[in-house]
Amino acid sequence: MSTNSRFRPASRLAFMTGALLLGMSPASLRAGDGDGAFIPPAQYVSLPSNATVTDPGATGSLPDARTLSGFSSLVSQGTITLRASAPTNCVPGNLREVVAAVAAKFGPVSVESTHRNRSRNWRAGGARQSLHLSCRAIDFRVRTRTRGVMAYLRSRPEVGGLKIYGNGIIHIDNGERRSW
Repeated sequence: MSTNSRFRPASRLAFMTGALLLGMSPASLRAGDGDGAFIPPAQYVSLPSNATVTDPGATGSLPDARTLSGFSSLVSQGTITLRASAPTNCVPGNLREVVAAVAAKFGPVSVESTHRNRSRNWRAGGARQSLHLSCRAIDFRVRTRTRGVMAYLRSRPEVGGLKIYGNGIIHIDNGERRSW
């Protein structure tokens, strides 16, 4: 084996460990020393004392899930529940925020349907050109009197299509303003 050949991974680890035990700093280990790359110098950070662990000035200002607003936060809190067959990642953000506003104003919301493929849309009795096919519609249920909810939804400019079905499910989409 020549002296210029690369170290095998196990040998590289042994070399690094040996170098550190001999007092060589990681910054002194450079490409060509057998490690195959430059190792940047170590950087150390002081951790806050136990007395300041809850102080946002010392720890950063990451919000608590209870203080967040919006759709995702309300889902994590259980105020908005999602059916497994109702993906919301494809739904436009403005419709998700309308549902979040309904949940914040009127109480728990259950999202029943969002995106559907053609066969599922046909089985659900959906229109041939339903906006569910392009994930631009949400069907949801609110556990309160729907009269106020419907008036609120009519006032939202993001809502195009608006319908309440006999079973209490409310449909909203971001198409043309209409009801049927």
